[in-house]
Amino acid sequence: MSPRKPSENEDEYFARKEFERLKAQALEQESQMAEAEAAKLKELHWMCCPKCGHTMVEVEMEGIKVDKCINCEAICFDDGELEQLLDKKPASFLKNVFGW
Repeated sequence: MSPRKPSENEDEYFARKEFERLKAQALEQESQMAEAEAAKLKELHWMCCPKCGHTMVEVEMEGIKVDKCINCEAICFDDGELEQLLDKKPASFLKNVFGW
């Protein structure tokens, strides 16, 4: 068995480096494509009712802005909004909005 020539090791080294560079480049492109797709989906679904798909508008309820559908009148709360409303006036809020 003959020992490997130094140029073989060098070629292997540069081939491995080129592969790693191309792999990193491909992963970066995939990441950018995923971000673009997420942005596109967000734009398509921004302020759309999850129940019927129509446009939602911000309305003020007990001093808190919530999202309300212009078609089916569904109300959607962002993170923490329901808790804020319940902290303000829980009994009147539940009675007026939900009929409880």
